[in-house]
Amino acid sequence: MMTFHRLIIDGETYYREVNESTDMYHGELLDQDEVIEILLAEHVSQEIDVDGDKVRRYIESIPTPLYRQVVQEYIEHLERMVESYN
Repeated sequence: MMTFHRLIIDGETYYREVNESTDMYHGELLDQDEVIEILLAEHVSQEIDVDGDKVRRYIESIPTPLYRQVVQEYIEHLERMVESYN
């Protein structure tokens, strides 16, 4: 896993990758957006695009009302879980 130090030079904030075992810097000075992009690329394994309208149509197409209700309640439960982490 990459580790960065925040460096404030003349009031400007930069980041630089550091090897903590040798305490040596690697690469160039980066701004916050560049570090975020690097960390996301390293740690995000998959992009999932959820189309809410399509999900609702699929739920509505479930023929059994009980099953449709169970799925809808589960989706609402998942949404509450996501909101609780924000």
